[in-house]
Amino acid sequence: MMVQCVRTQRWLASVAMVCLVGLSACASTPRPTGILSQAEHAVREAERSKAPQYADLELQMAREDLDDAQQAMDRKEYVTARRMAERAFVEAQLAEDKAIAASTREAADDLRESIESLRDEILRASGSR
Repeated sequence: MMVQCVRTQRWLASVAMVCLVGLSACASTPRPTGILSQAEHAVREAERSKAPQYADLELQMAREDLDDAQQAMDRKEYVTARRMAERAFVEAQLAEDKAIAASTREAADDLRESIESLRDEILRASGSR
């Protein structure tokens, strides 16, 4: 009888320890509010840039990842929320960077056309003399 009581106590102690470790693991995962607000800001900035025009796919992916992060926060799945917020942040930055690159490329093309036009005018003007 005494042996069975000791076994039961050990078993209960083991169960209690597993529960405490499990609860402490849940409690140690902080809410990823910082990265979530950074991702929200990055998506807003990308939307204000020329990303909708030049990098719509990347911007849409950032929006979806941000939405997934917010839903994970609501479900208190903080690890998933952090991962999705980080993805949204990177996607938004990529969208904005692609938009800047495309806009710069477009400006360079316009400048190249202007230079060629000026060159043609100079050649015509020097040929008519």
